[in-house]
Amino acid sequence: MIKFLQLIRFPNLVMIALTQYLFKYFLITAYGYDIATNAFTFFCLVLATVCIAAGGNIINDIYDIETDRINKPNRVFIDSFIAKKNAFGLYLGSTTLGVLVGGYVSFMIEKPLNSFIFIGISILLYFYSFYFKKIAILGNSIVSLLVASSILILGLFDLTNFTKDNFFANGFIIGVLIAYSLFAFCINLIRELVKDSEDVNGDYNANMKTLPIILGRNRVNKIIAVLAGLLIIFILYIISRYMEGKIVTTIYALITLLLPLLYFIMKIWQAETKREYRMLSLLLKLIMLFGILSVVIFYYFDPIFKSSVLVP
Repeated sequence: MIKFLQLIRFPNLVMIALTQYLFKYFLITAYGYDIATNAFTFFCLVLATVCIAAGGNIINDIYDIETDRINKPNRVFIDSFIAKKNAFGLYLGSTTLGVLVGGYVSFMIEKPLNSFIFIGISILLYFYSFYFKKIAILGNSIVSLLVASSILILGLFDLTNFTKDNFFANGFIIGVLIAYSLFAFCINLIRELVKDSEDVNGDYNANMKTLPIILGRNRVNKIIAVLAGLLIIFILYIISRYMEGKIVTTIYALITLLLPLLYFIMKIWQAETKREYRMLSLLLKLIMLFGILSVVIFYYFDPIFKSSVLVP
């Protein structure tokens, strides 16, 4: 069971589910109205997202067997823990279940075209694992976009029925979801580049064209540092533009996002060993988690909306 949970990247799936539930109940339900999903259909939406993500992790491992033997010899599950044929069956089962459940939710909330979102994401995940991940920047950007889509999808399912009464509230919430999606995209893009630097030896032997292979680790370290700097500027802009007077949230962002990112920049500038890259990757994952948890800080300490905004 432990090997299976490692195969599907269980902690990452928990992160996806946690993110969606936090945004559902501490943002969308708390401030919006005319919500399309109820408790059961939202659970199905989360289940569909998690199943498709699990399938994506499995198919990625199937196509990464050779590189993983070099990069992560202790974490090669295909052919050692589970036969490739059986793993492919698990991939098909998990992905199919995700698409079917996603389609069910789409029809239940009378938005049948939304079912194509799950089909499209499933196809993109397959081709990412099969081909796109071998292309510098493109593969990194695709997987980062898919991570961001787990947040954006909430607005597409719950908040697309605009009326005269809910236009401002629901529209503003979608804007908040977009801002968080941009944050998730940027953090994950940086983390993908860090992981490419960590895995450069195995990727080179697999004839992949990742950015560290093309430019070298040192140059990519500098690019990563610049991207992290741009993310800091983005966070500072959000704080200065929307967080005026929100003391608790500002302090939270300083301690859990800005200072760790500054530390990350200092460490990535001269990172060389696999251990250093692995620790920096973990740091970015923690920054992502704290960024997502900020929606709870908003709810309890610095509400995004004043109560009068929600009155039609």
